[in-house]
Amino acid sequence: MNTRLQNLVEKRFGVLPNFFRLAASDPKITENLWAFAQFAYLDNPLPSLFKERLFVYLSRFCEVRYCIARHVGFLVGLGNPAGDSSCLPQSVESILPLLRRSLPHGDGLLPLFAACAELGGPLAPFPAADCLGEQALFACATHVFLQTPDALRAHEALRSALGAQNLEQLNLLLAFVRTAHYWTKLHPELAFEDDVTQLLATHETLAQCILKDPEGQRDDLSRQVAEELASLRKLRQQHESITQAYQDLSVDHHYVKHSLLASEENLRELVSVMPAAVYACDREGIITYYNRQAVEIWGRAPTLDDPPWAFLDSRQMYRADGTFLEPGEAPLREVLTRGVTIVNLDLVLERPDRSRINLLANITPLRDSSGAVTGAVSIFQDITELKGIQRERENLVKELERSNRELSQFSYAVSHDLQAPVRNVRTLAQLLVRRDDRAQEDSSHLLTLIEHAAAGMERLIQSLLRYAQAGQGQLNRERVSVDAIIESVRTTLAPLIAKTGAQIVCKPLPSIDGDPVLFEQLLQNLIANAIQYHRPEEAPLVEISAEASGENWYFAVKDNGQGIPRDHQEGIFEPLTRLHGGDTPGSGLGLALCRTIVARHGGRIWVQSEPPGNGATFHFTVSEGQRHLIRSSAAEQ
Repeated sequence: MNTRLQNLVEKRFGVLPNFFRLAASDPKITENLWAFAQFAYLDNPLPSLFKERLFVYLSRFCEVRYCIARHVGFLVGLGNPAGDSSCLPQSVESILPLLRRSLPHGDGLLPLFAACAELGGPLAPFPAADCLGEQALFACATHVFLQTPDALRAHEALRSALGAQNLEQLNLLLAFVRTAHYWTKLHPELAFEDDVTQLLATHETLAQCILKDPEGQRDDLSRQVAEELASLRKLRQQHESITQAYQDLSVDHHYVKHSLLASEENLRELVSVMPAAVYACDREGIITYYNRQAVEIWGRAPTLDDPPWAFLDSRQMYRADGTFLEPGEAPLREVLTRGVTIVNLDLVLERPDRSRINLLANITPLRDSSGAVTGAVSIFQDITELKGIQRERENLVKELERSNRELSQFSYAVSHDLQAPVRNVRTLAQLLVRRDDRAQEDSSHLLTLIEHAAAGMERLIQSLLRYAQAGQGQLNRERVSVDAIIESVRTTLAPLIAKTGAQIVCKPLPSIDGDPVLFEQLLQNLIANAIQYHRPEEAPLVEISAEASGENWYFAVKDNGQGIPRDHQEGIFEPLTRLHGGDTPGSGLGLALCRTIVARHGGRIWVQSEPPGNGATFHFTVSEGQRHLIRSSAAEQ
C-alpha cells in the first residue's frame, strides 16, 4: 500500500518511480529528497521538455543506468516529462539522436560557443529539440556538470545565452541531477520499473543506446585515477621484463669469460635494446662495459679502463628520502665488498647539469668458479615519470576523497537544513488559510513572516551553492595584490561599514600566488563577521596584518568584538554551525567556506579569543609553493 508521499509522487509523475521507494526506514529522507526534486527540477521555471531532455543527456555520463532509463521513459510517455502532464511525449526515433550525440571538447566547442552568443540572453522561448541552439546549451551545461577543463568557458557561454536568472535555474537543475546520480550509486539495489523494462525489451536499438552507451563510465576524476592505475600496471610489467632480462645477465662470470668471444656480440645486442641502463665493472671498480641508455641516464659517457672509481665517485647520489650518499656508502661498493645482491633500490641521481632523476637499481655480483666476487653488473631504470604518476595518483585520490566528503556535507545540508524554512512556510500558510477576511492585520503579518522564511531559505541555498562551488574545479592561481582585494571588500561591505561605523586598519599587505575570487570571498567573510558580531556599545575595529614564514604567508584578522568561547573555537569551522540565534543573519556556512578556501591554498585556519568581550583573532596561512614567490613578495613590501 502506497504512503501519502508516494501517492503525491505518483500523481505528479503519472507513475511511481522506484527512486522514491528507497530509504523507507526513515520517511523524512524521502520527504526531503522529494522537496528538493520539486524545488530544483519539477517546479523549476525552465521549459519541461528542455529539462527532461537535458536530464536524459546528463545521465549518459552516470555509470548507473537507472536515471537515463527512467527519464527516457518519461520522454516517450511512460509518465509525465518533468512532472508536467501537459508536456507532449516524444517518439523513440526523436530520442535516439539525443542518446547518440557526442560531446565536443576544446576547439570543437567553438562553433557551439558562437551559437550560444547568437541566442542572446535571456532566452524566451528556448530552442527546439535537436536544433543547433539546444545542442550548444546541452554541451555547455554538460561541461559545467562534469567540471571538465572547458567548464569555465562553457559557463560564460551559458551566461551570455540564458541571462543571469535562467543560468541560476539551470545551475539548480544540475545540482539536483548530480544528487540523483549520487543517490543511485549509493543504492545498487535500485531496479528498473516494469514499464521501463517492457520499453527496453520492445525497442532493441533504444536498449542498446541506453545500456551500452560508451559515455556510461565513471566521472572524470575516477576515470583519471583508473587511467593512471592502468599506466602504473603497464610500467610494472615493463619492470618485470627488465628484471627478467637482468636475471638472464646474472650468469656465472667464469662461464662468461671463457664464452665471451662466441657470445659477446649477441649479448651486446640484447643489452643495447633494453629500456634500462646497464654497465659492468671489475673487482676494483673499473668500468668494463656500458650501454647507450647508461650514458643517457648519467648525462655523460665514462672512459673505459679509467682508474678505480674515477667516474663512479664523480656522481652525486641520494637516497629516496633525499639524504646524501657518501662515496663509501655507494650500493655498488657494498655489492663488491660483501657479495650481496641489491634488488629494487630507490635512488636519486644528480647529473652534471644539476638535474636529478629517480632510479630503480638492481646490482648483482659476478663470481668466478670458486665463488669469489670478480665484479658486478648494475641495471638502472629511470622511474622519474613513474614517481610523478604515483604522486599525481595520490593527489587525485586525495582530491576524490575531499570531493566526496564535501558532496556528503552538501547532501546533508540540502536534506536537513532546508526542511526548517520549508516547514515554517507551510505552517504559516496553513494559519493564513484559516483566517477570515476580517483579520486583515493578522493576515498581513503572516504574509510578512512567510516572506522572511522564504528569503531565509533563498539565502541558505545561495550559501550552499557558494560552499559547494568553492571546493570544486581548478584553483586559478595568479599573482594578486591583497591590498587591492581589501579595497574591493571595502566597496562590497560599504553599507555595513557605514551602518556600524566600522574601521578597517591594514598594515602593508603582500601580493600572493592565489585564486583572486576565492581569496576575496575568504577576506570578505572574515571582515563581515568581525563587523557584524561587534559589541553594541563600541564601533567595530578590524586590524589585518601579514608576514612571511618560510614558504607560507601568515595572515591575522583581529577584531574588538564579542569574542568566541574556548569550547566553540574548533567547531565554528564546521558547516551549519552557528553560535548566535536565528535572529542574527547568517547561514552557518561562512567559516566553513573560509576553511575550504584556505585548505585549497595549502594552508590552515584557526581562531584565538580572549575571555568573552575582548575580541577574536582569526589566523590563516597560505602556501606559496615556490620560494622565489616569497622573495618577490617581500621585495614588493
